[in-house]
Amino acid sequence: MQLKRLSSLVLTLYALSAVVLFLAVGIVLAQVEPYATAMNRMDDGLLLDWLLTEWGRGPGSKVLTVWFLGLCAAVAVLMLNLCACTWTKLLPRLKNESRFHAWLLLLAHVLMLLILLGHLSQMTMGFKEEGVKLLSGQSKTFPGDLLITVERVHFVNDPAFLNLTYRQGRRVHTREVFNRAENTVRLSIWQGPQKLAEGDLRMLEPLLAGKIRVTLSDFFRADTGEKNRVGAVLAVVSNPLTNFFFAFYFAWIVVYLLLTVKAFLRGSTLPTNDQESDCRNSL
Repeated sequence: MQLKRLSSLVLTLYALSAVVLFLAVGIVLAQVEPYATAMNRMDDGLLLDWLLTEWGRGPGSKVLTVWFLGLCAAVAVLMLNLCACTWTKLLPRLKNESRFHAWLLLLAHVLMLLILLGHLSQMTMGFKEEGVKLLSGQSKTFPGDLLITVERVHFVNDPAFLNLTYRQGRRVHTREVFNRAENTVRLSIWQGPQKLAEGDLRMLEPLLAGKIRVTLSDFFRADTGEKNRVGAVLAVVSNPLTNFFFAFYFAWIVVYLLLTVKAFLRGSTLPTNDQESDCRNSL
């Protein structure tokens, strides 16, 4: 009886409404000080570390911590609902309906659960450091005896572009102003005496070395007295489940597309109430 209540459509709607409400509140908080400054600190490292140190850290930190815990609670309820729906609705349907369609629905639910667990691992496992600024020839050490060295920064556009504010930069960030293909950063990743990887970074093209993921977030103009010297802003993440996490995302997209194509081929028929209840979480 309890599992049936946890798998109900009503609980799904309540949980989804709570998640949307908390996200909407987060959007508002991100635009207002002092909450915007406190929220920016969330990206500096693991969310677990942020959560353990944020309470009482400064203005707005208590409100932001309560908001984040409320969002996590809403997502947790949604996960319980997803698990209960999978157990009470989808598993029994494997014997009663088209095996292919039932297996696709089941796989979509399971993959979504794995994705949510992957998000949890991204919050709690390994390490994460954003906003790492390095010039050509500079290095920085990280946990696990890791060393990242920027060998070369190649920036072909006008460095004055980098002096713009974030909002100004977004408005003028076009192909004419910023050449994504030519603006590169050559770096190497070391663990002790062993070189794990070496390659060129571009925007939207991270460098992977096992569980290490280095992303080029931005370029910056160095205030060192040397004219037009440009450095790289990096995001460094280490998580043993990163590759699985993105693989689950890709698999879920494929399954979702298969379900969409199958529904299109069957024609546009209105689902019954039972079908709505069973299939709601695959959207």
